[in-house]
Amino acid sequence: MPFPPSRVEELFQVAAKEGRLAHAHLLTGAPPSELESLGRGLAANLLDAELEGHPDFFVLRPESKSRRVSIAQVRQLEHSLSRKPHRAPIKVALILEAERMCLPPAEAANAFLKTLEEPPDHSLLILTSDRPEQLLPTVRSRCLTFPILPEEKSSPIEGIDEFTRHWAQSDEPNALGAYRRATLLQSFLLSTRARLEAQIEPAKEEQGDEGESAHSAYLAGQLVRVREDIIAHLIRSTWARAESTLRPEIIREVDALEKLRLALSRNIDTNLAIEVACLRTAGLTS
Repeated sequence: MPFPPSRVEELFQVAAKEGRLAHAHLLTGAPPSELESLGRGLAANLLDAELEGHPDFFVLRPESKSRRVSIAQVRQLEHSLSRKPHRAPIKVALILEAERMCLPPAEAANAFLKTLEEPPDHSLLILTSDRPEQLLPTVRSRCLTFPILPEEKSSPIEGIDEFTRHWAQSDEPNALGAYRRATLLQSFLLSTRARLEAQIEPAKEEQGDEGESAHSAYLAGQLVRVREDIIAHLIRSTWARAESTLRPEIIREVDALEKLRLALSRNIDTNLAIEVACLRTAGLTS
């Protein structure tokens, strides 16, 4: 049964007071930003302090354009957790988008299993994932899972509903329809990139040159994530348009979008992959 975030906070407080907190917890069910916010709130309560600069709080998130959690990150986290806490009774590690450590060949996840199976003393792990089915079963089985109720009317991607309506309206099975769809998707990705850049720019300016590379990697990772979510949303909306009739054009469109998702995961040029996919949705190429 999904829990509202406030209820999870209450459960953590009671368990901490009674000394029966589990070593590893998995937060899932809500969008990544909401899960991160809840995870940080839980960590702040456990440490009874602000998290910024706290020596006993650690964050591990996907890095680089491939949006992977690397084995080097896991090794560094293991090293940090192996030491005694500096100020708090425990150390808390927040592992964001934990499914990204399970990407084949899953070296990071297999390394992380050692921490789950033989947890360092005075340590607690909080994992987040809105795609828990992508976690290794061995990782999931070692965590106490909390499905979270997402916020009402949550809109993780600004403008996605309007974009989807325009996409559905541009379904002519000809070159003009393919061109319109390709332009729509490319423009939407560009506007999404601009919004993300605007969001992280203040933090980037505060840190100066030192934080530029980190923010560039973070931006690249977020763009990949949003791109995946947009394509997944298009696939769901296409199936919804089919209602109870699996028309050939619906099947063709879903197949084209699935191939687009696969092509982008292989780092094929984004604009080229989009153009080919839209030709496929129009039935102009196989």
